[in-house]
Amino acid sequence: MHLAPAAAAVPPHGAVAAFLRLARIKFLFQSMLVTSFGVTLAVHTTGAVSLGWYALTLAFAWTTHLMTHFCNDYFDLEADRANRSPTAWTGGSRVLVEGLLRPSVSLSAAFVALFTGLALIAVMPDPADRTLALALTTLAWFYTAPPLRLNYHALGEVTCATVLYGMGPLLAARLQGGGQPPLLWWCIALVCALQALRCLIMNLADIDGDRRAGKTTLATLLGPRRLRHCYAVGQGAVYASVAALAWAGALPPAVAAAQAVAAPVGGYVIRSLFTDAMRDPRKASLVTFWASVQLPLTTCATMLALLADMALAGRPIPPAWCAVAAGATAAFAWWLARTALTRKH
Repeated sequence: MHLAPAAAAVPPHGAVAAFLRLARIKFLFQSMLVTSFGVTLAVHTTGAVSLGWYALTLAFAWTTHLMTHFCNDYFDLEADRANRSPTAWTGGSRVLVEGLLRPSVSLSAAFVALFTGLALIAVMPDPADRTLALALTTLAWFYTAPPLRLNYHALGEVTCATVLYGMGPLLAARLQGGGQPPLLWWCIALVCALQALRCLIMNLADIDGDRRAGKTTLATLLGPRRLRHCYAVGQGAVYASVAALAWAGALPPAVAAAQAVAAPVGGYVIRSLFTDAMRDPRKASLVTFWASVQLPLTTCATMLALLADMALAGRPIPPAWCAVAAGATAAFAWWLARTALTRKH
């Protein structure tokens, strides 16, 4: 039970603004890119696309993503209160901490999103797809919710990576039909590994508050010194694998080059960790920002490279999917430019 200060009386437009802040809609671009990434993997395999199934997958991704946001703010409330130095990417929305809305609003919204997601699962065509989507939803809910509270038992980093960048693109690809070639599994494994590393950085930013609240994340178990070594080794292993697969001819050259595009971002984060940048709140916010941006940069670059590989091989690309992929990439580029400019001011 969360004993929160009574929500301050706010005008209706203020409550709406607080709810939108609680939803953290600005982060939904990640699940949009994950869905587009998965569909592009299927298009690369089959040369065809179903915009109807893409729309359903995107609706499910956004619904589940929102459910997780609402869930996390409610069940993480005590840890968020104990966090005295949140960043723009960590520490929750702060809406419940600041008493702008009652905790019950967040929990109610989480249930609405959960039931909406279950309705979308019900219309998926194959039992295996429905099982995958249901498993994704279950892990997302119990990321912070009892009794499992996965992110309180050092399983949150792996769970988040598995749900968002593992099961998410796999479900999107499966709903498009076609096979699941080795290239699909490698591309998913790459972003999944990068997401697990990113979650280490997110939880490192929250480590003091998590310790005060008795929350055991992998970051609290490792501690800052071992975590930075783990992050550096992980980044090195990911990009060494890209080079090895490209050398062996298992990755198309365009795809391998695209997957290496964001390597300097990982290098920047490593350097920041080893110079204790996370001790400075302003620098910590910048580090968490770039650690997070590495993922959409990689998915966008890989998505475009897969389409380029089809074009170079003389394989036709569905025009409708070219337009959707271009739109998703443009939306991310706009968000990145806007966010970078905002940070400068």
